[in-house]
Formats: sequence, C-alpha cells, structure tokens
Amino acid sequence: MPIAVRHAHTQPSKSVTFDFSGHKVLSYTVGLAYWRLSFNNDNHVRTLRMSLTANQPSATQVIVKVNGEIRDDSGNNIHVADSSAEVCCIAIVDNADGDVVLASENGISAGTQSGAITLPSSTLSIDAAFLSGFELSYGNDNHVLSVELTTGVSTNGTTAYIKADASMTDSSGNRASTAKLDAGLLAANINTDAVYAVAKPDLQKATGGTVSVEFGKALSDAVVLLQDYQVRFGDRDHHVRSIGGGCEKWEVKGTTVQLTDPKAFIWDDSGKTAASGSSVSLLVVGVPKD
Repeated sequence: MPIAVRHAHTQPSKSVTFDFSGHKVLSYTVGLAYWRLSFNNDNHVRTLRMSLTANQPSATQVIVKVNGEIRDDSGNNIHVADSSAEVCCIAIVDNADGDVVLASENGISAGTQSGAITLPSSTLSIDAAFLSGFELSYGNDNHVLSVELTTGVSTNGTTAYIKADASMTDSSGNRASTAKLDAGLLAANINTDAVYAVAKPDLQKATGGTVSVEFGKALSDAVVLLQDYQVRFGDRDHHVRSIGGGCEKWEVKGTTVQLTDPKAFIWDDSGKTAASGSSVSLLVVGVPKD
C-alpha cells in the first residue's frame, strides 16, 4: 500500500492527528476539502485567512493544526463555534514510490507561481494542485462582493510549478492588497496504478444535492481536495456573517465516490446569499483496492 489517505473534520485553533498505524509515512501533503469562517453576527471584513501547519512527530503519524481568521477593524473576530474545516492528508507509506510525487508550497502570491518541483516523469496521469490555505486582506475593512481562490500547474518537461490566483473585492473598487495561497501538488506517472484522480469543475449543489464521481476501479478510500473557489453576492457588496465552501462529506461506494452538497457560500444577516455562478472545483483522489 504505497499510497494512503486520511481526512478529518475540525475547527480553527484545533489540531487533528492522522494515524497511519502499521505503516511508515515517507512523505505527505495536506489540503482542504472544505472551509468555513464566520462571525457571530455580520460585519465588514478586513482579513480572511486559513492555513494548515503540518508536522510528523513519529513514523506513523501526521499532525495538522488548523489556523483560521476572519476580522474587521472594530474588534470583531472569528466565531469558532460556527467555523470549521475538512482537512485531508495524502501519504506515501512503507516503500518509496518513484512514480508519485507529493509537494507543498506556502505563501504563493496571487498571479505568481511556486518554486520548481521535480516530477516523476514528463508523461503523467495526474498533475494537479489543490488548496491548503489562503490569506486575503484589504488595507482596511470593507464590504465583500466576491472572493476567488484558484490553483493550477504549469509544467516544463519533468519540472512543475504551482500557479496561484486570489482576490477579494467590494463594489467600490477596493481589492485585497494581500492575496496569497498555500497549495499542494499530486503528480503521478502515467504507468502507476497506486492512485487515481478525477477533477470535477464548477460544482454548486443545493442542500441535499449529491455528485457521483466514477473511477471505474474498486476503491478502498478517497479524499476530496478544493482546487478552485469563487463566490459572490448577487446584487452588490454586503457585510459577511459566514463564508466558505468545498465538500464537507463524501462516501466511497465501490467504484464511485458520492459527494454531498459541494458548493461555495456566503451570507449576511439580512438574507443576502451567494449568486448563481458561485462554485467550487474539486479533485477527487481515490486509492484502489489491493
């Protein structure tokens, strides 16, 4: 079992332990399937921030602390009880696998790319980046009209670079002066059958909606990773009570992964919510049965 995956639901300021008991973790990367940041009432926003701090205290464990922030200039801060994250970990275990590369890059400024990452081959079955954190901040607090977070990959032979774009805007021309992403990378040689991935772009489901992701292979486990996120209010900018999105729950059923309610959301205390066109793009990573 060279590839193993884990996921856990948690809240900002808390840590989760991914236990790979019986297996030695040789390398790993972490990412977000879902995030939510909330005030206890609606307010202007100065800063939105989510990050994952990962470490490996033993050969069989990876610990991830979730850091989250939403604040204005009047002392209003995150309401942790209404904030959360679904955190995922992909690991190479037991035996080194030269056909799979896992990488993590932090603090990539919007419109730029990471440093060089060496790929297992120039011919890949998987070459995908995903979100593990972000920081968006105006110079002072403002309403919010839209938030966008986008990851991508550019390649040159056996070298890859993670591309990042991020923005937060209001209706008066104000834009986040700080816009950075943290991201992970999963790359796999076209000849490997250790891991599979299916990209599902532009998803926006109402409560109770599901999306079926077919792999054509029996799976033992799967994780979901947020690649792109875009949300906006429909008419104009507003205060924010809660913002977030992704996919909080999923289930493996044979050769299929069932995603529950994948979406992007934002709302205030006056009934204003996300407009049509808000969406998330997800990478579903499946581990085949032995």
